[in-house]
Amino acid sequence: MTSVPQVRAETAQDRLARARRTLGEAERRASRWGGRIDRTALRSVGEPDDPGSEHGPEAMDAERAPRGDEMLNGSAAPGADEGRGGPTGLVPAPPAPLRRSSSPRPSREERAVETAGERRPVPAPLEPLIPHGSLRAGSSVAVAGSAGTSLLLALATAAAGDDAWCAIAGLPDLGLRAVLDAGLDPCRLAIVPDAAEQTAQVLSALVDGVGIVVLGPRLGLTPALWRSLTGRARTRDALILAADPPGRADLHLTATARSWDGLGTGSGRLRRRRADVTAQGRGIAGSQEAQVLLPEVRGMIGALSDGARTAVGAAERSGIAPPAALQVVRRAG
Repeated sequence: MTSVPQVRAETAQDRLARARRTLGEAERRASRWGGRIDRTALRSVGEPDDPGSEHGPEAMDAERAPRGDEMLNGSAAPGADEGRGGPTGLVPAPPAPLRRSSSPRPSREERAVETAGERRPVPAPLEPLIPHGSLRAGSSVAVAGSAGTSLLLALATAAAGDDAWCAIAGLPDLGLRAVLDAGLDPCRLAIVPDAAEQTAQVLSALVDGVGIVVLGPRLGLTPALWRSLTGRARTRDALILAADPPGRADLHLTATARSWDGLGTGSGRLRRRRADVTAQGRGIAGSQEAQVLLPEVRGMIGALSDGARTAVGAAERSGIAPPAALQVVRRAG
């Protein structure tokens, strides 16, 4: 006789493990779009809500059982569990009071990670302009304005941090000295001055393998190529910082130069530039604006002090025009 193999019946723990594996895959997909899934519904049977509690399966069943006064008043019936599809018309028990946690409140960075998955930091003066004070990995940022290049380098420096790689394409006039002054690590930097006829292949390879990709204004991006790059970035969790892209982006930043400081009457050196940065995009109601120093004598970007902001506002109200921004003159030859 041929023996028939016995099939082991699937237990509750097996079903729970399979559901948790499915939920883990769904969490990884949802984090790329800024979503979050609550796992409290998949706690094991008898697993306590609080690590210090002593409630087991018997105690949980005892808590769900109706009390005698509820039986007499008709507010509950034997075998009717709250929230488990009991008879209609029953009055549910009052909700349990919320337990106050003694642990300290999470920081803004921790809340950003909890609510939207992996995120990239931004310069401190720009944090009030951007939702959660950081950029979501896999998103795209469009940068425009007369101070756009300086803003691109400042964003790339903050997003790269101490471990991420950065690639810059489409900025042939960018020198290594400017990169070092911005704070980028040359050991984790790839510069592509000109992609020539293989722009699509080169940029796609950069998005696939580099965490931070900066795209300059001279790449001649088409709308179709831009959509392809942003789609790849969402899949690879890469951050794209582009100057005037030909399509939509998750965040739009505009940096407008106002005036330079440091020059006297025929002498001195340029030390800092005041600029207005405006933010628009997903998660921002209307637009947000901030005044910053871009660049600043001690770094790439700095916050405008309260005294300087008050002086600028007083000059504007009195009708005194601020110093005109210097025009960039290209060297011939």
